[in-house]
Amino acid sequence: MTTVTDIDPRLRARRGAVRRAEGRRRLRFILIGLAILGLIFCGWAALRSPLLDLDHVEITGLGPSRLAEAQQSIGLEKGTPLNDIEIGPIKADLEALPWVLRADVEKSWPSTVHIEVVERIAVAQLAKEDGRVAVVDATGTIMAEGGLEYEELPRISLEASAALGEVEPQSRPGLALIATLPDDLLQWIEAVTYSPGASPEARGVVGLDLVGQAEAHLGEATLLSDKVQALRTVLNGVDLTCIRVIDVAVPDFPTIRRDPVCSAWAQIN
Repeated sequence: MTTVTDIDPRLRARRGAVRRAEGRRRLRFILIGLAILGLIFCGWAALRSPLLDLDHVEITGLGPSRLAEAQQSIGLEKGTPLNDIEIGPIKADLEALPWVLRADVEKSWPSTVHIEVVERIAVAQLAKEDGRVAVVDATGTIMAEGGLEYEELPRISLEASAALGEVEPQSRPGLALIATLPDDLLQWIEAVTYSPGASPEARGVVGLDLVGQAEAHLGEATLLSDKVQALRTVLNGVDLTCIRVIDVAVPDFPTIRRDPVCSAWAQIN
């Protein structure tokens, strides 16, 4: 028969100490967890508080009319928690506007969104297939349609098929030519012309419609600075009576053609 004896008091005390230590450890973990949850809740509450919501939207780089369009595009509402505002979609919405070249957006805590917008610079006019006038920047992007403020821009004689905000690739040779034209030569020009090549692989040719029913033939859109300089030399140093064509496709050897009827009439008179 087995006799049950009392547990040694030292062993009993040791077991009690272990249980109390385990209890304190569990309590410590619980308190740490509650503290973390409390911090998370306080952070969330702070981010949702009126102290960290949107109070100011600062947009720079635009005039009054463009400013209103930009504000409508981004649709930011005051009172929105700043933490909920995503920069990427705002930037994308602004750069989707055809006249915007680039937009930089940043949040400034506690309550401001800063936006800097860089507008495209209008360079030339194109005719459109529907009769309207398209305005392009230096990249050939159609940034606007019509408008009195663009009437003084050089005109490229081609029909644009691209839509607003898209690039009109056939405008690029003419734009390259416009970029080389000095101010004193612009007064001679009524339009920049471009004729595409007979095949996709063939290069087109550029030219100028000049005042007085004359034309300047520049050939392919290469060596444009040399060709423009040759044209200036002809216009400034040659009798322009009855001239109909100035050919500077080979800039070192420019040639001119006069209207024979006009020349004969001029000699008679």
